[in-house]
Amino acid sequence: MDKGIMRMLKSPAMATKAALALVAAGLVWPSGVAASQTVSHDVQPVSPEATPLPQVTGPIPVTDSSWPWAAAGRALEPVDLRAHGYVEEEYFISGTARVFDMPQPGHLTTFAEGPYSTRILIRRPIHPERFSGTVVVEPMNPSIRYDLALMWGESHSTYLRNGDIWIGVTIKPVAIETLKEFDAARYQSLGFPNPLPASQTCGQDRLPLPRGGLPPESSPATENGLIWDVLSQVAELAKAGGATSPLSGFDVSRVYMTGDSQSGAFVLTYANWIHSNALGSDGKPVYDGYLAAVASGPGTPLNQCADATPTEDPRMRIRGIGVPVMVMVSESEIGSLRRREDSDTAPDLFRGYEVAGSSHIHDSSGAGNPSAADARKTSGAVFDNANACVEQGMPGNDVPLPMLLSGAFRNLDRWSREGVPPPRAEPLEVNNPGERNASVQLDEFGNALGGVRTPQLEVPVARYYHRMTGPGICELWGYRQPFETSLLEDLYPTGEAYLSQFEESVNALVADHWIEAEDGRELVRRAAAKATEMTQEEL
Repeated sequence: MDKGIMRMLKSPAMATKAALALVAAGLVWPSGVAASQTVSHDVQPVSPEATPLPQVTGPIPVTDSSWPWAAAGRALEPVDLRAHGYVEEEYFISGTARVFDMPQPGHLTTFAEGPYSTRILIRRPIHPERFSGTVVVEPMNPSIRYDLALMWGESHSTYLRNGDIWIGVTIKPVAIETLKEFDAARYQSLGFPNPLPASQTCGQDRLPLPRGGLPPESSPATENGLIWDVLSQVAELAKAGGATSPLSGFDVSRVYMTGDSQSGAFVLTYANWIHSNALGSDGKPVYDGYLAAVASGPGTPLNQCADATPTEDPRMRIRGIGVPVMVMVSESEIGSLRRREDSDTAPDLFRGYEVAGSSHIHDSSGAGNPSAADARKTSGAVFDNANACVEQGMPGNDVPLPMLLSGAFRNLDRWSREGVPPPRAEPLEVNNPGERNASVQLDEFGNALGGVRTPQLEVPVARYYHRMTGPGICELWGYRQPFETSLLEDLYPTGEAYLSQFEESVNALVADHWIEAEDGRELVRRAAAKATEMTQEEL
């Protein structure tokens, strides 16, 4: 159902999603993998080694006055997990983690190690026999200072249908500070303290500047770079945690990492540089595949004092790592996208998808966003000038990117388990590819040429824009402009003619495994409502 831009501008779901655009636009964090350190440390080379298990505390009790941040039942669009045979539990994990750097391409080093304590949020089937064997680990997106479970919001329906387990991880000190604002007593023990004394780390002047009215992203007292080992430990805990594991009794056969926007860049950076060095008890890497959404490439700094790496640097290319890596982007990322070719040849298993007509900020579920009541308890709900966009009031971008992501996840799992390669798609047709001023070529309706094609563009009733006009996040906020009635009548003499063409396009997507059958039926249901509207206009 189209929520509309006015609803999105006013809703915390889209307000928080809007803040993610600051990251994609380079307004919050400089793009680039660690290139150098400005202070001297005891630097050691990194080689593949066994991943230690973290210590686990929990499940943390839920009471009338204390509950997990981002709980499914308290989301902007709540999900009744019990109705799906699921339960949600929050745990605290702690251990030690290293801080990494990469002074030269392919030469990963570590220069510090220290303790951490963070939280994981688990959504799993109540009964182990319902479990699919698949675990999804999502580094929750902290772009608005608090945890956003964006991939859960996009794809929770497929996880719940299939019996998958989802684990959300708090990945940044700034998000932990917001947890403490939300419930100090519950989250007081958590933190990512900097393992280096202040005299041996970069100062505040070297850290990312606050933007959009938000407090600083980092502090010399904490270290963003501890998260890489933490993500490895979460996967090992899921696979081989034993009797003390939160997943004890569940036979885990696959663990995948997924992320959206800033978290998508975390996923790709981990895949490129940490994956092959983090081994499980079976001697294999702890993750079995990766899916990133609306992320341009592996551009997350390995530590918070790292210099940015230029786009043309070889470190920015997504590498073949022996397991499937999939990336799905919108038109919004074309100017910063680091394209590479698809591959089915091991160890390079890669798919890159560019979705025609889509935008970084799009109509999606609020299931991954906190409720307005919970968000108001924190300082993280501030965002940058969303209401300044010229086109506010236009209907939102309804290209079904969430459904395509769900289909991509199922294809990732099939590729890993059965060796069945997913479908390929042509890239978007682009002017000045690889440049910041790259632009998508348009058809006679003003819609994108090439890319992953959906019924919204194959059987169009609107022109799709991936950006609005205005400052800040406007450039990543998509909308659509409905066709004039006269054009609709020329294209589709009757509502039935429109629906027939739309359904044919949907059936092709389902047959080629782009979307799941359940999502295909939902698209047809929405189109039937449009066909009824068109028929009434004819009368």
